[in-house]
Amino acid sequence: MSAGPRPDEAHALDELIAQLRALKVWAGNPSLRQMEKLSGLARSTLADALNPRRKTAPTLEVFRGLLRAFSVREDEIAPWLAAWRRVQAEPARVPVASAVVPRHLPAVVPGFTGRAKAFKELTALLEGGNRLAVVCGIPGVGKTALAVQWAHQVANRFPDGQLYLDLRGYSSGPPVTPDQALALAIRAFGVPGEDIPLQQDAMIGMYRSITSDKRVLVMVDNAPSAAHVRPLVPGGPGCMTVVTSRHRLAGLVARDGAHRLELGVLTPEEAPAVVIGVLGPERVLREEATVEELVRLCGYLPLALRITAANLADRPHQTIAELMAELTAGDRLTALEVEGDSDAAVRTTFDHSCAALDPVARMLFRRMGMAPGPELPARAAAALLDGRDAEAALRTLVTAHLVEVRSAGRYGLHDLLRLYARERYAAEENATDESIGRLYAQYLDLAVAAARAVRPDFSVLATITPRHTFANATEALQWFDVERSTLVTAVERAESLGQAPMAWLLTDALRGCYWLRRHTAEWLAVARVGLAAAAGNPSASAAMHLSLGTAHWGAGDHRSAATHFERAVEFSRAAGDRFREFSTLGNLGGVYSELGSLEEAADCLRRELAFYTEIGDTARRARSLGNLGLTEMRLGRLVEAAADLKLAVELREEIGETRSAANSLGALGVVHRYLATSTRPRTSWNGRGSSTTTTRTGSARPRRSTTSPASTATPDGQRKRCGARTRRSPSPRAPAGWRSTR
Repeated sequence: MSAGPRPDEAHALDELIAQLRALKVWAGNPSLRQMEKLSGLARSTLADALNPRRKTAPTLEVFRGLLRAFSVREDEIAPWLAAWRRVQAEPARVPVASAVVPRHLPAVVPGFTGRAKAFKELTALLEGGNRLAVVCGIPGVGKTALAVQWAHQVANRFPDGQLYLDLRGYSSGPPVTPDQALALAIRAFGVPGEDIPLQQDAMIGMYRSITSDKRVLVMVDNAPSAAHVRPLVPGGPGCMTVVTSRHRLAGLVARDGAHRLELGVLTPEEAPAVVIGVLGPERVLREEATVEELVRLCGYLPLALRITAANLADRPHQTIAELMAELTAGDRLTALEVEGDSDAAVRTTFDHSCAALDPVARMLFRRMGMAPGPELPARAAAALLDGRDAEAALRTLVTAHLVEVRSAGRYGLHDLLRLYARERYAAEENATDESIGRLYAQYLDLAVAAARAVRPDFSVLATITPRHTFANATEALQWFDVERSTLVTAVERAESLGQAPMAWLLTDALRGCYWLRRHTAEWLAVARVGLAAAAGNPSASAAMHLSLGTAHWGAGDHRSAATHFERAVEFSRAAGDRFREFSTLGNLGGVYSELGSLEEAADCLRRELAFYTEIGDTARRARSLGNLGLTEMRLGRLVEAAADLKLAVELREEIGETRSAANSLGALGVVHRYLATSTRPRTSWNGRGSSTTTTRTGSARPRRSTTSPASTATPDGQRKRCGARTRRSPSPRAPAGWRSTR
């Protein structure tokens, strides 16, 4: 080999695999069947050895077999063997940023008081070597506050980090799944999202490997079941897991050896301290006897005590006795004494807290209870109030302890308060209320704006002109990262909230964000919800199948991707949407090519090309020509491939796509290298964004049939393996990978 790939430049596994794949192109891109004959190795072994996602170098026997399959001469083998030994000597790369130490504990509750016995019990468990504790009790009893307070006190005993995972087992939306929680936990240690496996068993294995030699405190809040908790328990002896739940989680006790701590209400001696913490000692001591009766009526429940004290704080001239008279006048005692109905245990306290609000704050409170997602930004509150002073209303609700500040500019409700707010919404709002519709419209506006910023080549079904704009893709993706959990819940609850079309409109608009962030499991889940909501709507069904196909393509599941792309084509045709029909055919051609169905791929691409030629879309026509040329090259139709790639170069130069033109030009060079004709182009760049071409007479035939370059087709048109960093191919440069249409 007089020129070609440079094995001396391979110092890491991914670089070595890239050089081998380039060598395959340089050798005429033999098929696996041809490689099997030349190497004496099984086709599956050869394919696995060239997989860019493999984590270890192929064995020396397999490596030598690859060199035989690529016809490397004996005098050229030494540099390749040296490269293999270099990579073998390198330590395996572990996708964990060990320097990342998560500190995820929420802030402690101001004025926290009591719970001395529970503190001692948890500390004794830690010192005694018990590594799994379950704190359970009725809603509002202070399970999370206790666990967070204790975790802060012992945080220094866990120098490798403190994780906090809220499973939202009792919120308005669905709970966080074990897979979602595992992904969050693994990411907390610095593992990139593309390195996290999709299978739960593999995720559990990675999580336990990361924490095996660490001292980490894991707090799992609002766990709905033992099955949600088990995958999150680290296996390392230096770790401890504290779980909070309304349920007893008997399975964790029986199977996993958890110690259960049942948290009761505050004692009569502890409860007044909560009121003192809010009102101050002077005011409470003036009516000490009345305070004792107040805490009794509140059932010594910390949440009820705090809300009642907040009401008093907002009325500095009202005595505690006067408030007591108001409380006893309502149907409070029955509610506080109800057994077995924890959701209603503090309803009366909530009634009086809500009654003290001004009309705008009260309206916002009940509408926030209906809004999807665990928390809302301030702009969402403005949508719920339709122009009223949302900022002032939020301040009122925060002061009354009816709304929590979760982070800067973001607000949430305790799960009991959310249930209560829903009741008030049903009782006080009329059937014509459009606040939830406005909130969904705002989310769709932002989602469409994000789509235009991150992937302007992705078409979207929504025909709106977004009011919001993002400065760049980075800003749009930051918005997506913050709002992701709320957007997922919005899709899941759209139908129940009377906003069924939003399930597929939002999912469709978020396709570009999901493609770049690769939250594949979550993406598939919301797209399936969108598909169910799209029943009877061919256009929406086509968009959801396109989203499902793109997600599967990105995950490397090409057969599933092909199935969904085929359905997307059918639904697009039924809807009369020719653009989506033929652009999806381009994606289908790319997937067929990955599956080795080259004739079917070429047919899809020719039909796509004819459509773009018909409508005069030069950019997409050039892209189709490039894709078709690559496919024809793999089929051995070198004359046709050369013609298509040459025209692709000319069109891309014409519209100023110089980088894409260079990619097509590289592919054209590979074709001409083996083309058995009397004309071989010599093309060079003139430095002004265009090329000059000369010809000479000669002939050359490839030693073996030419197939595709060693690049993987992806919907975003980049040559890369799914979830991995793109590297430039060595000389000679492999032709550009697939470009998909939207």
